[in-house]
Amino acid sequence: MWAASLVQILRSLHATLVAQFWPSWLVLTAAAVSGSTWIIGRPASPGEQRRDERHLIPVWPRVATPAGIVALGILVVFIVSYIAIILVWEDFAYMDNSIFTLYIFKGHDIPPPIWPKVGRLFPLGFQEFNLIQHFTDSAIGYHVLPIAELLVFVSILLVLNDELGIAARVALAILALLTPSILISFGGLIFPERNELLFLAGLILCVKRFEESESTRWAAGAVLCAQIMVYYKENAFLLLLGFAGARLLLRCRSGRLAGWDYDRLRDRLARLDWSLVGVAILFLLYYFGAMGLHPNVNYAIANGNHSFVGMLLAYTRGDVLVWLLVVVAAGRIYLILRRRAASLPLWDGLAIGGVAYFLAYLYLRIYRPWYSAPVDLIAVLYAGRFAVLSLERTRLWRKSIILMLVFIVVFQNVVFSAVSIFERKNAIHGKVEIARVVGEQYRMRTAHPLRLFFPFATPYSIMEFAAYLSYRGIPVEGANGADAGPEGAVLAGRAVAKDGPCMGYFTFIRCLAADRPAPGDLVIVLPDDEASRAQASPYRARGELFSYEPRPSVPGFRHALVAGFAGDLRITIPDRWMDGSVAIWQ
Repeated sequence: MWAASLVQILRSLHATLVAQFWPSWLVLTAAAVSGSTWIIGRPASPGEQRRDERHLIPVWPRVATPAGIVALGILVVFIVSYIAIILVWEDFAYMDNSIFTLYIFKGHDIPPPIWPKVGRLFPLGFQEFNLIQHFTDSAIGYHVLPIAELLVFVSILLVLNDELGIAARVALAILALLTPSILISFGGLIFPERNELLFLAGLILCVKRFEESESTRWAAGAVLCAQIMVYYKENAFLLLLGFAGARLLLRCRSGRLAGWDYDRLRDRLARLDWSLVGVAILFLLYYFGAMGLHPNVNYAIANGNHSFVGMLLAYTRGDVLVWLLVVVAAGRIYLILRRRAASLPLWDGLAIGGVAYFLAYLYLRIYRPWYSAPVDLIAVLYAGRFAVLSLERTRLWRKSIILMLVFIVVFQNVVFSAVSIFERKNAIHGKVEIARVVGEQYRMRTAHPLRLFFPFATPYSIMEFAAYLSYRGIPVEGANGADAGPEGAVLAGRAVAKDGPCMGYFTFIRCLAADRPAPGDLVIVLPDDEASRAQASPYRARGELFSYEPRPSVPGFRHALVAGFAGDLRITIPDRWMDGSVAIWQ
């Protein structure tokens, strides 16, 4: 009897955690923040209270020098240019933008992403759009909040490394924003890493200020940032555990005695770390409560079927910063354990947390250019800090090595960020132009449905493009829960296995399986299709209506540059990369 009651309680708990996320999360957050504040306690002595008041507001760096003024001027120009690049050609035609065109713009809120069937739980993802939809329906309007987050993010970066000069801080901030993973995260709307970056920076700032002041208000801010961060990405709990656990161990090791000083595990600074560990454990309990004791790992299986060697090569070609973090962190830990260097619990703990976060992706064998954004941020702050300080007092040959590594990182970031911008903007602009041509044909053909044939697009790409067509006012079969009718558009593709929903998890859009176009079909080659020029030519040669060429025009060597920056290890970059076409099949 008691076993059946326990099972029923667990089932009710599971249903509550999945269906009632917001009440559950708010209760957990309130408990975590208030509990940590109570555990840490307020300062006892008047001297500590005065220090609290002195450090309640972050101190902005002094810039009343020519170098500081020039550095900030360069940063302002860079940020303005950065925002302009984000906004140019923006529309809801990029991948995963169907959450806007098929949910938000049809009056539906996006539910918290809790998907037990695939083992995903990042319930704070996309939730800000449920609020933004009440104020705007334009692409630029939706980017206002991400741009505001970007400005706050940069402001935090400028006050973190306060032992560095303003020019060095500006340089590190620009280097961070040039990192492809961070650029992608802030450049698009659908990447949870953007919010994860913001609250990771907030966590670092709050912990740093708490170390200086021991103010419980900074401790509460750190716990709140951690609580928000882990619910934007599942493996962020590893970053948090690595960060807090390493700080506890390093603090015990940093005493004057040759052994370990375990009394430090009970001081006020350690109590904050225990609170952060508690946040990570609460997340794990929530995860297994919502997913079950044996969670489904279909997402990891579907996206992680790469060889381990392939993963190593992908991260080496596309993100050398993560390896730089691993090497510097390992070297620092070796020197600390040998007592040849003093530990820095904040920065060394952060590095260990970042390495744990990165190793999780290596273990799962999942690679996306934007997944490593938190690790890249930590690498810039951590390795960049030591690089700047070392340049001031190291020998010439060591300076040469540091400068060479800096050059490699900057060169890779600039090249691959440019490739990322080129790919995203032409994918959006090309699809917008193709949709315009489809709209013209739709308005011309009123006697029978308009059929669109996609010779190379995946069912996912067909679904996303069809969702954008629906947003542009072109009826698409299944988009409104019904047939397209005599004046709508029917979708067909060679990659579609059978008639029905284009994607099994998304029943709003239906596709037809077809080996070849029928006479009168609009044959569409999308800019991001995986097809060579030779493969696309037969479809483009017969009745081509429109041809899209990527802008700006890039010389032929572009293929060699982008081959190492594929968004997925299974993707090959065709020689007609980012061009597209619409043709009437004769």
